[in-house]
Amino acid sequence: MAKDDYFVLMYKLLKRLYDALKQGKTLSDEEFANLSVGINPVYWQYIIMNVSREGYISGIHEIESLSGKTILARDVQITPKGIEYLFSNSMMERVKNALKDFKDIVPGI
Repeated sequence: MAKDDYFVLMYKLLKRLYDALKQGKTLSDEEFANLSVGINPVYWQYIIMNVSREGYISGIHEIESLSGKTILARDVQITPKGIEYLFSNSMMERVKNALKDFKDIVPGI
């Protein structure tokens, strides 16, 4: 799977939010923005909006303006549904295994 594959990015997003939740934290606006570094902004917005619409994360608000739609992210957290998806979905399991295999091949990642 490519590093910019939809499910890879979705896994990384949900995993990062779940780790923050377990630590009793929420991602700052800057930390959340850093998740999208190197990703096409339109593609990232598509991923965020769909993950939010599916109920896997909260704190995402869609704003419409004359220039189009954009998102406002405030206190973004993974939901119980998102945690369940992260651990019980077969695609998420394949992504997790693919990322683990990649880390075993390329040390230091």
